Amino acid sequence: MTIPPTERALLESLIVDNEDLEKLELKLAQFNIFEAIGVVRQELRHSNFLAFLLNPSENHRLDDIFLKRFLKRVLLEEYEPTDEKYTKVSPVDIDIADFTDADVRREWQNIDILIHSPRNKLVCAIENKIDAGEGIDKLIKYQRTVKEEFKDCRAILIYLTPVGDPPSQKSWRIYNYSKIAEIIDSICISYKSTLGTDIYTLMTHYSTLIRRHIVSDSEVAELCRKIYTKHKPALDLIFEHRPDLQSEIATRIHEFLNREIDSQKISVYFWAKGCIGIIPKKWEDNKLQLHLQFENYPQDLIIKVLICPNEDKSMREKIHKISQKNIPPFQKKILTPKWTTIYTKSILKPKDYEDADLEELMNKVQEFWRHFIKNDFVTIENIINTNIDEIICKDISVHPES
Repeated sequence: MTIPPTERALLESLIVDNEDLEKLELKLAQFNIFEAIGVVRQELRHSNFLAFLLNPSENHRLDDIFLKRFLKRVLLEEYEPTDEKYTKVSPVDIDIADFTDADVRREWQNIDILIHSPRNKLVCAIENKIDAGEGIDKLIKYQRTVKEEFKDCRAILIYLTPVGDPPSQKSWRIYNYSKIAEIIDSICISYKSTLGTDIYTLMTHYSTLIRRHIVSDSEVAELCRKIYTKHKPALDLIFEHRPDLQSEIATRIHEFLNREIDSQKISVYFWAKGCIGIIPKKWEDNKLQLHLQFENYPQDLIIKVLICPNEDKSMREKIHKISQKNIPPFQKKILTPKWTTIYTKSILKPKDYEDADLEELMNKVQEFWRHFIKNDFVTIENIINTNIDEIICKDISVHPES
């Protein structure tokens, strides 16, 4: 394919003698364990690691050091709550307290991180937001839950975002990831010998990840802004032609199926945008009006068996009749003149895409497929193949001779 001269010039100017781009590539080329396992913008993974550091019972050798330093720093931030319940804790209280009894929970009542110290009658709720904004009325709900479940406890409510975005509720304290990185760096300096090489490396890599990708004033962010300002048309062109997640999933499923299945028995092909057809050769050879496909949407992946629209009404009716005699695995459906879905299973749901990582999504797809191919697919194929003579047999009574 010939690239228009104007577009070629834009791309060449981006990649030739571009010192900023080389600097950026060099920085990103430095190994980081969190980048390697795909944590960069995954909110759940960030919450998991923060909960690990905050939990005195974990094997990071810090006891309650990280927890106490974090809470003290948070309490030093400017704060004007509407409820005096949330002003009753001071950094001094935290400094002299023993938090080794603290229970740190993930996703308790959907709260990202909840910390409860019975000894100190203190509870702390953390709402962690990397990319997504604050959910409607979520903070109100979490605040009410904490108040009802921990009536005798003083409470600290923390709204954690990359740059310290203000929450909708004034009772929530504002905190940002840049300050998380500062806490980690200060502990790594003060407690390097206590931490040991493994935990020290893990914490410094996490701090680096935050500075590279999360905070807006990082050196990486500054380089990105400089490159984009200088090469905006070229980068816009690249962005316009980037592969989207839906297309990548479709391509990977197609490749995976071609590797996994016996091509002598099953055909695999792209059906429509994002959709992939799978037809057993026996169905194909007998021209069955039956179609099995992945339906791939931006935030849903579903597998279906459908009766196709076709002039051969008799065959469609026979397939439908057989399917309705075998529930499950088929579903109870009325036959329509168009596509009629007689089997459906959800593979990926909107929740799976929230912290979308292609490799993780594909692992779920492959796990589903291997279970499906050994179970429901075998059942469906056996039902159809057992009845195939009845399905393809021409019903002469439908068109009697005159």
